[in-house]
Amino acid sequence: MLFLINYLLKGKKYNLCFLGVLIILFLSLSSFSGINTSANLVKPDVKAHWFQSVDTGQHVSINGVIRDEQNKPVEYGTVSLLRSDFSLVKRTLADSTGRYRFKDVIAGTYLIEATQIGYLKSRSGQFRLSGSEIFTVPVLILASSPNQLAEVSVVSKKKLFERRIDRTIINVESSALATGGSITDLLEIAPGVSVDDNQITLKGKQGVMVMIDDKLVKLSASQVSAFLKNIPASSIAQVELISNPSAKYDAEGKGGIINIKTKKGSRTGLNGNISSGLVVGTYPKFTEELTLNYKFKKLNVFSNYSYQHNKNKNRYHSSKVIRGEDPLAYEQDEHSNSRSNSHNARLGADYDLNDKNTIGVLGTLNTNRDRSDFLQRINFNDFNSRQLDSSLSSQNNGFAKLNTYGLNVNSRHVLGVNGHVLLLNADYTNYRSANPNTYSNNYFNSSGELVRGPENIVNDAAVAIDLITAKADYSYRITPSTKLETGGKVAFTHSNSDILFQSENSGRELITDPNRSNTFDYRENISALYLNYLTKLGKQTDLQAGLRAEHTHYSGKSITTGQTAGRNYLQFFPSLFILHNFDPNTLSFSYGRRIGRPSYEDLNPFIDYSSPYFYTQGNPLLKPETTHSLELNYNYHSNLNVSLGYSRTNDYYNYFTSLANSSGATRQTVDNFKHYNTWNLSLSYHKELIKWWNLTANGDAFYDSYQTPYLGTFIDVQRGGYNFNILNAFQLHPDLSLEILNLYKSKRIVLARTIDGKYRADVVMRYSLLKNKAIIKLGITDIFYTYINQGVNEFENLSATYYNRNENRRFNASLSYSFGGKGTAPKKNKSNKEDLERIKN
Repeated sequence: MLFLINYLLKGKKYNLCFLGVLIILFLSLSSFSGINTSANLVKPDVKAHWFQSVDTGQHVSINGVIRDEQNKPVEYGTVSLLRSDFSLVKRTLADSTGRYRFKDVIAGTYLIEATQIGYLKSRSGQFRLSGSEIFTVPVLILASSPNQLAEVSVVSKKKLFERRIDRTIINVESSALATGGSITDLLEIAPGVSVDDNQITLKGKQGVMVMIDDKLVKLSASQVSAFLKNIPASSIAQVELISNPSAKYDAEGKGGIINIKTKKGSRTGLNGNISSGLVVGTYPKFTEELTLNYKFKKLNVFSNYSYQHNKNKNRYHSSKVIRGEDPLAYEQDEHSNSRSNSHNARLGADYDLNDKNTIGVLGTLNTNRDRSDFLQRINFNDFNSRQLDSSLSSQNNGFAKLNTYGLNVNSRHVLGVNGHVLLLNADYTNYRSANPNTYSNNYFNSSGELVRGPENIVNDAAVAIDLITAKADYSYRITPSTKLETGGKVAFTHSNSDILFQSENSGRELITDPNRSNTFDYRENISALYLNYLTKLGKQTDLQAGLRAEHTHYSGKSITTGQTAGRNYLQFFPSLFILHNFDPNTLSFSYGRRIGRPSYEDLNPFIDYSSPYFYTQGNPLLKPETTHSLELNYNYHSNLNVSLGYSRTNDYYNYFTSLANSSGATRQTVDNFKHYNTWNLSLSYHKELIKWWNLTANGDAFYDSYQTPYLGTFIDVQRGGYNFNILNAFQLHPDLSLEILNLYKSKRIVLARTIDGKYRADVVMRYSLLKNKAIIKLGITDIFYTYINQGVNEFENLSATYYNRNENRRFNASLSYSFGGKGTAPKKNKSNKEDLERIKN
């Protein structure tokens, strides 16, 4: 890599700079704020905005907005405050709505200048500020430049992290760390997010829901993990972390919401991006992606297609000790290989009927084919001497097939002249999966002689889900600082899952086992209404209060046995947000009540076979869990953010591993537990240490408490832990940047399972050429190969340790090229915000 950097820079000055960066980095990784510089660069001013009304702000402040010729906001344009002699006073970036603000401006005569790539610069007329006033600059219009770069001298870049009152926004395109990976890899570096054993937590809270473009991915935890691994991070524009959503959002998701926003074209004419990525671990993997957008007058057509090929190797080892009258000890070792091919496609269009009415349509497609084979060997040992007594060898061949189709129709209407806005959305999602697996088991004695086998088994699981939703959102601005939001939603879900278990008889014929085969039918209807009130209490305090009511009716039936289960309930979900602004700092408080509903397949009582000594089983008696969350947040000078939170979950449910029988087989079931409490402290710090070095550090400390009776015993587990990551970004040259990430997760206990701590270091280099149209990225993930999943599960007489190692260390390379026109297209509004996360194979 050093050789390549030397070649690209072709200058001794930058080579020495690069070496100096590495030396400084490894000597001071843990120094968050040890360098105090007085660089004259002016950094963007990031502040939370709740409303689109005029910001009242503090005394001696300047507000304004920049728009294009179509009256659309110009996002992240560079705005300069100039004196009457055109000398620079301050500089900032406009936000995503084109708004900007300058604070603490002394009295005098000034003017505003705005620039953005693809536009001619624009200046306001001169204006004079007195000693105490708030001044709003008339709207600045930026005209498209016939030569896109001719009039633009300042190149702006979004900050990696943006803080809003109710969320943190990650601008993925501002970091090179997305190279070659999936969305799951991207979430690993997000502040407050942790991904372990297919479970996503946010600020220490479990039960996080995932949304793609404001649409809920209603899958089980393991299915969400598999789904996200098949979507390349290069297709993502932003990630929104919402730890305590308002009443406007569905109440589903006790741990909050992670909203992933994909890239969409935003320029007039035909434009797009083509990219190719290569990842090499044990085996090579690659991703190809094409994004196209065409905007002409009132029509905007956008599309995206990606293909991903993965081949992975994994090793799993487990040691189990079973105590009691007939003690047993055995070792399990598993080697597996998997190959998958996934296709993701999106095609949509927006059409402006007139200035106040827009209609849109969007179609999505996700397909995945995954073939896997693994060899598993279990050695049964004498409990006292630990000498080999017997063994089992199992060969498994699996094939997973997944098809998901979606259709969205939406419209936006501006009613009257007083700020009435109506959004209408309707969605249909079709999910189909099939997962046939064949097992061949052979049993041996201590001498390695075959005593039984082969025992051939077929386990085939198929799932079909249809989801229909309709939604309406209405907002009305009562006064410039008061806004009312209301709306409703209905969702209809039909799920059918079929498990077929067959084994060979003495004549080598496959015979269906009726005790292990089942067809399960599930139907669910959810209706919701909400009301959200937003206002200002004086000049410095914002208030948002809401209430959401959801009525849920569901029924599940085992077609095979006739067993039924169902619930019918109405629940209310209040939310409250208070923000006090004392420039340049803010202090906020939030409260919310949320719900977690079991996945469709978690309610299926039948057995999903994995091996003769392990299986999973659903629970038709599962109850939904409810959570109360409190959070206090302090933002200091837009550099330091501190939040303190507490949540209590009643009827908490999770997977639990215990002994199934005296033979040593274990089962994983999902059950309700009485209470789960968690306290968390989150810190995020960002600072430009010097002109070419930016530091971002994120840390979370948490304390979990589980106290509940279960299977005749009482579980009392209380333990704390912490996670942190440190990102150093170096601008070595206008066209060359380097990013180094260090990430650590401490030990954590979830009920009877202990997950050990782990660490990794990543490095990636980004080089741009052809006037920033082409970008090359090279990087290494988990340089020291230390990011290993391992832990222990202990309950009553069972003690099981596990160790899981896959291709964590990977070499990444990607090349992307952007082409096309200029200008800004209207934003796409999307529906069905909260509906695809509880499907499970």
